[in-house]
Amino acid sequence: MSGDRLRVGYVGVAFESYYADEHDQYRRAITGLNRLADELDFDLVAIDHGIGDLEAAREAAGHLSSQQLDFLVLQAAACASGELLEPLAAVAPRLGLWATPEPVLEGSIQLHSLVSTNHFASIIRRYLRERGVPYKWFLGHIDEPDTERRFRVTFRALKGIKAMASARIGWIGGISPGFYNMLFDEASLESRFGTTVGTHTIEDVVRTARAVETGPAASVVRMATDVATEVTAPSLGMDRNARLYLALRRIIETEGYDALAVQCWPSFQEDFDMAPCMAYSLLGSEDGVAVSCEGDVPGAVSMLLMNSMSSRHGSATLLDLTTLDLETDAALLWHCGVTPRHFGAGNGIRWVDHVTLGRKSDIRYGVSGDLLFAPQQTTIAYAGDDFRELFIATAEVVDTGKAGFDGTRGWFTRFRLNGEPIELMDLVNTVMVQGREHHYAVAQGDLSSELAEVAAWLGMRTTRPIPMRDHLQIEELNT
Repeated sequence: MSGDRLRVGYVGVAFESYYADEHDQYRRAITGLNRLADELDFDLVAIDHGIGDLEAAREAAGHLSSQQLDFLVLQAAACASGELLEPLAAVAPRLGLWATPEPVLEGSIQLHSLVSTNHFASIIRRYLRERGVPYKWFLGHIDEPDTERRFRVTFRALKGIKAMASARIGWIGGISPGFYNMLFDEASLESRFGTTVGTHTIEDVVRTARAVETGPAASVVRMATDVATEVTAPSLGMDRNARLYLALRRIIETEGYDALAVQCWPSFQEDFDMAPCMAYSLLGSEDGVAVSCEGDVPGAVSMLLMNSMSSRHGSATLLDLTTLDLETDAALLWHCGVTPRHFGAGNGIRWVDHVTLGRKSDIRYGVSGDLLFAPQQTTIAYAGDDFRELFIATAEVVDTGKAGFDGTRGWFTRFRLNGEPIELMDLVNTVMVQGREHHYAVAQGDLSSELAEVAAWLGMRTTRPIPMRDHLQIEELNT
């Protein structure tokens, strides 16, 4: 990503009459946060001593304000005055309120931390209401699993938000014909995420691809062949995909793009006699760059967002909800050959002649991937065309005993929408009644909590389920 690193601040507050120092509150907190900063790759700016009065709070706020923080962790290390909150709440655009448990449950109270955290939350929602300070609360010590998990979700979500705020997406060739539901509001994208879009024509890319020298193109063909389990695609298609791969890499490097949305048909067939699936797949697997096909910019945004929060190498992919197997309660998510190879077992892929283009004629366009996904946990997401709502689901890829359609695909089951189980037909009903875009960004692993937190910080709705009924369902009328 081209964005700057996430910057997190920490400050602990406490009256001196309580026992924050005696219970090692500050050192324990900073040590744990530093460990997460190293692991999750963000910068921590910590005040290493407790803040007990308004003058000290203002001094600390002045220092922290100069650090260009994205998030401030404000720990009630012990009971603290409510007047300390106002200057500290202004140093970062987002705030964490952190309480820790009492070390003993009888006798003299030691910390009173939960009470002060409750106090601070109430002040934000009431006294500081017009500021609209967004906050998330935490309870527990940083080295306790439940507390650490909540912090991890927040830091990964904020890394995603930070990355998207400086991200650039290259939109090449516009949308494929008739894909009107992929048109998007560019101003809303920049307003919500900070992400900007640069445009290019297919002719620009083809011109660059044609100029690629034979040697580098041949090296890419060898690389693609080496990572494949089988190659049956025509050699001309392999060569042109290699040239396109290098041309797109050059555009990414020259323009500083973090992801691409590229029309894949019909212009490449008309202008370069090829199908570009292999090039897109290689960019995802070898370079970790999200490439959405058919010119789908919201799809590229969704893929890039998940990439920026994931610890896995390689990009998310873009799929269609293609068919259902009600016997196994599974849905086939498929596309014609663009998914990166790491979704398959053994990290391998077959390069074949394109699975749909030219199949009723003697024309061979090549090259698409043929890949059945390995069993795994996945996250499915899509930011809509106006970027006001985020679709967030999880599902497991399973082996149903059926190969599915030729292309890159997997059988998905045990769906959850916004963390709650949902029946397959209720999920399909939801996307149909709402008229959701027919593309779905799919990432490896479970990023649903992170996505939900991104949506909350950015003021986005999340998709609500619409259970299937026998009568006509119209959203906001009878659903």
